[in-house]
Amino acid sequence: MSLSLAVALVLSAADAPSNDAVSLASSAFETRGARLLAQAPPPLPDRTSGGSAARIAQLDAEITSLNDQLRALNTDWPFGALAMAYVGWIVSPVALVGLVILGVGALAMAPQIITVGVIVLVVGLAAVALGIAGIVVGVSASGKAKEEKQQLERRRRELQDELRALKGQAASGLGAPGGTLFTLATF
Repeated sequence: MSLSLAVALVLSAADAPSNDAVSLASSAFETRGARLLAQAPPPLPDRTSGGSAARIAQLDAEITSLNDQLRALNTDWPFGALAMAYVGWIVSPVALVGLVILGVGALAMAPQIITVGVIVLVVGLAAVALGIAGIVVGVSASGKAKEEKQQLERRRRELQDELRALKGQAASGLGAPGGTLFTLATF
């Protein structure tokens, strides 16, 4: 170590030939004083430049687009299905009233009461059918929207994983500055 330091001092102080392979006293020295300079290793290629930076920007844009689609996606039941289910739920007990009226009319042997009982029973059964149809339509529409939401979330998760990997490569120090001169010792 001391030998290499001595050689560096002698070569930097002497008038060296113009051959750069032998001369350490080149334009890197500000003065002809006895200084030992060291150079950091050459810089590694920056992986975030060019394709990676463009890919990161593209992934950010795609994730933002997917987030907007997810916010706009409605997984609730359609209003018509809700209305059908509620009306069916509220009106369906009329079927029981129609059964009671039908039974009373049959016991009293009154055809007018039996007719009213049948009409009320049919209205109640129609309400039951309306409620069931509302539930089926609501579940079907909501199921399709939830499936689409899951696909969008899965795609967003894949893109976020890829983005994290790209940013991790960029932050791992592969783009550290290099090639800078610094003074180890001054005599």
